[in-house]
Formats: sequence, C-alpha cells, structure tokens
Amino acid sequence: MTTVLGIHCGHESSCSVVRDGRLLSAVQQERVTRRKYDGQEFLSDRLPIQEALRLAGTTMDEVDVIVSSFQAAGPSGVGLQRPLVSPSFAAFDPFDPRHHVVSHHLAHAASAVYPSGFPAAAVLVSDSAGTTSWDGRDFYEPFAAFHGRYYADAGGNGGSEAGGDAVPVGAEGPADRAVFTEMRSFYAFRNGGFTLLDRAYSVPHNQPDVFVQSEASLFDNVSRYVFRTEHAHGQLMALAGLPPTRAPRLSVPDVVTEEEPPRLRNGWQLLDGGGGDPVEQADVAAVVQEAFTRLLTHHARRAVELAGIADLACAGGVFLNLTANSEIAALPEVNDLYVPSCPHDAGISVGAAFLGWSRAQEPGAGPPLRRIRGDFLGRPAERVGPALAREYGYVPVPIGPGDTDEDGTRGPGAPAVSPHLTRAAAEVIARGAVVARFAGRAEFGPRALGNRSLLCHPVACADARAKLNLLKRRQDWRPVAPIVRAEDLDTYFHGPAESPFMNFNFRVRREYADLLAEALHADGTARVQTVAPEYNPAIHALLTALAELGLPPVLINTSLNGPGQPIIDSAEEVLEFVRHPVVDHLLGEDYLIATPDSGPLRVRRPESVVMAAFGSGSSARYVLSSGDASSDVDRQLFLDLCAQDRALADGGSRLVLDCLSAGLLVEADR
Repeated sequence: MTTVLGIHCGHESSCSVVRDGRLLSAVQQERVTRRKYDGQEFLSDRLPIQEALRLAGTTMDEVDVIVSSFQAAGPSGVGLQRPLVSPSFAAFDPFDPRHHVVSHHLAHAASAVYPSGFPAAAVLVSDSAGTTSWDGRDFYEPFAAFHGRYYADAGGNGGSEAGGDAVPVGAEGPADRAVFTEMRSFYAFRNGGFTLLDRAYSVPHNQPDVFVQSEASLFDNVSRYVFRTEHAHGQLMALAGLPPTRAPRLSVPDVVTEEEPPRLRNGWQLLDGGGGDPVEQADVAAVVQEAFTRLLTHHARRAVELAGIADLACAGGVFLNLTANSEIAALPEVNDLYVPSCPHDAGISVGAAFLGWSRAQEPGAGPPLRRIRGDFLGRPAERVGPALAREYGYVPVPIGPGDTDEDGTRGPGAPAVSPHLTRAAAEVIARGAVVARFAGRAEFGPRALGNRSLLCHPVACADARAKLNLLKRRQDWRPVAPIVRAEDLDTYFHGPAESPFMNFNFRVRREYADLLAEALHADGTARVQTVAPEYNPAIHALLTALAELGLPPVLINTSLNGPGQPIIDSAEEVLEFVRHPVVDHLLGEDYLIATPDSGPLRVRRPESVVMAAFGSGSSARYVLSSGDASSDVDRQLFLDLCAQDRALADGGSRLVLDCLSAGLLVEADR
C-alpha cells in the first residue's frame, strides 16, 4: 500500500493525497486561507498539507512518497523572496529521501491521464509557462538533486533525469538560449509511462502583455485588455457568445493564418476601447475565441497524430475553455476526450501524487483504469444544527416522517439520501425558490458541482439568471450552468456523451429552447453538468423528484460564493452569505432551513457614514462608521454598497437592524 502526498507550489497552490491509485483528497490553498487564487511559490506551512492529509485519514509519518512541483522556480534564480523552502517550514524535512520534485508539464500530463482511465492516450498540455530549466526536459528526481541544480552557478547545464545536454525536443528558436520554459507539450502514454513527442518553449519578451506567442498568451492578453483585470478568461469566453454591437474590427485571419499549421500574426493589437463597457468588445472577443479554438484544435489533432492514439487527455489552464474543449471533442480524429475537473495549475498536485504512486509500483504494473467522474475531495460541510440556525434567524423546515428527528432534521440510521428531505427541497424549488446547497465534501476544482452550489429551476424561478448574477455581482449577460441527469442529456441537449465537470458547451434541442431559456447563454449554448447516481446521488435524486412533480428535471447551478470570494466552506460563512434576499433556503445533508419572513429591505448609506474593510480572508471585518456609532455588516451587503447607491438587505438580520437603529443605514425609496 503506497500513500503519496502531492504538492503544487505556485499560483493556485494545492495539495493532494493518492493511495494505491485512488485519489483520496485534494485541497486548493484558497479554500483554507479564504483568499481567492491564493498561491505559495515555495514550501511553506501556508500550504494545505495538513488539511489534505487529514481529509485522506493519514499522517505525514504514514506517507511513503512526497512529490512537489515548483512552478515559479528557475535555475540560478531561487532565493531572496523566492527560496525553495521557507526557513520556518515544519511539515517535513525537504531533504527527506521520500521527497521528489517533478516538472510542471509532466505533472499536468499525469493529472489528466491517470484520472481518465485510458490504458493508452495521446496527451496535450498547454499553458502560458511551465517549468524553466537549462535543457527544457522533463524531470522526476530527488529534492536534493533538484536543489543542487537550481542553486548552481548561472549558465551551467546541470542535466536532468532525461540526461545530457542535447537540444530539447521541439525547441522553437535557437538551441543555445540560456534557459527553456515549456509552453506546450505532446506526449504518448503507454504501459504506465510517458514519452515526450514534441515541445514548444516560450520566448522571453519585454512586452508580454502585447507579444502573443501561443493560444494561452492570446486569450490571457485579450482578457486583461478587455476587462482590465486578471482571471477574466471566463468572462471573455462568455463575452464571445454575445451579439456584436458594432461592425467587426477584426477577422480570424487577422489573428491567425488560415493555412496549416496555423501561425499567430502580429499588428492586429491596435485596438480601441479596452477598459470600457466590455459589451462593446464582443466583436473582438468572438474573433479571439475562434482564433484560439483554431489553434487548440490544430494542436489536438497533432497530439493524436504524433502519438498514434485516438484517445486524448488534456491539461493546462487553456482547457478551462469550454468552447475549444467542445470543438476538440467533436474532431473526427478524437475517439474520446478527457479533461479533468481541475485542468489549471491547482491540478498539478493531483498529477504529482499520481506520478509518485506510479513510480513506486513494480515495473510493468498498470495505471488505475477507473475513470474519475467525481470531484468531491475537499472538506466535509459543517452541520448547521437547529440551535445555530435559529441563532441566525432561520426556521427549520420539517422534512417529513419516518427518517427525521423532532427538530425536522434527519435522524440516526436514516438513508444516505433522504427521500423526505429530497422531496421537501424539490417542492420549494418547484415554487420558485433559490436554494443554497451546503452538504458533503467540497469540490476541489473551480466549478461547483452540487455540494457548494446555488440551485434553482429554469422554469419555476422567474428571472433566475438575473437573480443569481445580481447575487454574485456579475454582468447580466454572464451565463449559468444547467444540471441534468446523465440519462436525460440527449433529451434536452446536443453535445459530448457526458460532462460531469462542466467542461463542455452544449446546444439545446430546438423544442426546449424557449422552456430552458434561463439556463442558456445568449448564443444558445449551455455549459451542462451531467450527474449519475453513483457519483452524485443527492443531486440525481433531487432532479428525479422535480420530474415527479411534473417539471423538467433540470436545475440551474452556480457556485456558492460572492464576488472575489473562494467557494464557501464553513457553517458561519454560509449562514451569513445566504442572508442575501435572493436566497430563500439553505439545504444541507440532513436539513432544510428557510429565511425569516421579514423579507428584503432596500437601504442606502448616508453620506456621513464611511465604509472600511479590515484584514483579509476568513478574519476580515466590514464596518460602517459615523461620528456617533459603528457596526459590522456582512460582506455581501458591504460589497453591494460599494458598487451602487442602494442595495437589498436582509430585514431580519441583527446587523442590518443595528445599523438602521444607529443611523448607519436608512431605508431607501424604490
């Protein structure tokens, strides 16, 4: 029995545990520190190492192999603000012989292949920048060897497990550059091992936000230009689906050549209007999305051709793009496509752990062949008992006889999925409620899949998409995601055979386009999530109950968090969040609670009242203050008041009532 701890040091840090080929836990650092996109570039006790071990039911003493990846490390470029190890790091001795280091793209490849269940596969990895090394090769080596090479004098070629100082596979540009940073990699996976077939390397440039050299930098640069912020790739993808508001200023051949292989062009970057209303850039977004998709589908076909294998596994941040994923899945050259739940850098720890497990096996031992279709690898939801619910002003909803205690919650020995609780939840959803589900283990990846989700019905809930976008302070054109049972997918949608992680776009069948309009994007697509009873029994049962009530078994789903906030992972945080007037009920593993009947109030902040935020993460405080009084307010109301003159507040909230009585808030006219 081999237990492996995988660690990703970089942006979107994470830790994972694999035992005997099974992924037991995976945790992004942001879920623990409560800082969105939180990263850690070197070994530090800020990494969620202990959390991953705890969730896997093991300890560091029981770990057989530790595999780390250092995304930001460069040879002869570590130390000062970026050491490999924090001086205070205490989780384990970095020079422990159990500890190995893996290169970035090799870990990405492993994160896609081992969970895919493919015995053999073509593998494509694409991102902005992976490992930087002297020779551009993959490595899996003891930490001591890695430490020695990366602290060596500049200009040397320390070699790697791949050996020697030969010209890197697929190097684009002169072979005598000082270092190589991987950008795109093609592998064949056979007999439990990887063969690097070709690789492209990024080109250092003093204008990286203008110079476009790959599909990753194309999408990243344009999303930053349009939205003037980081992490806007999903917004650009959604913007590309809107109808343009003016004549197109670009065409796809302006950005990428039409011949094969496609080549990125220059000169088209002379655009106007960045940073204004993004809708005015819909024409640019559409062209960039099409050019991006053209590049990525070309690389997918090439991966299959080079490997001679029609099953394809993909990883890297670009594979969060649903439009491109869907086009790849539809290629005649591709038999089956697998994209993991977390293809971006947080998934590196999963690949590192699987690779460590594979390397520890006897020669010829095969990889795990079971495809992973579930992503519930994080913290279990804290139970919200009746006393805590009442303390926050909520009212438990009775969930029927037979499997409940007197307080309306599920009693000992009740079935894992309570039919009475499921029926009660389905009934409130059928009446148009927005329900926050906080139950089971948290999702690891960036998309909520039902355990940390806001749910409503696209027919029963009036203006469902607008309500959810208001709650999350997103643009009103941003799409939401429909959930369907796996067996109903073909009834309502056209597209790939399954989508357990929302990794693909689908087209709604014409006869359901009007009925499911709230679940669709402006271009008629939907990022569907499919659920099967063996992987997501509670949501499958909820959809079945809706069908029994005569409604289409479809739910709208979006993540349980506010703007700039990681997915919610504590009882107190969820109870504060669902005070927002848009949310009607909170659904847990064994309870359903409703907000008080006091209803929403429209409030405004007097000019004499100032607003201030103190701290960050879970310890942050949001305060309204005047010369006479001050009071905390909940985070969502604070953000709403920052963005607009008036906001909706929970009329039953003690904090809101305190602010009203102290004159820190006043009721506003509608």
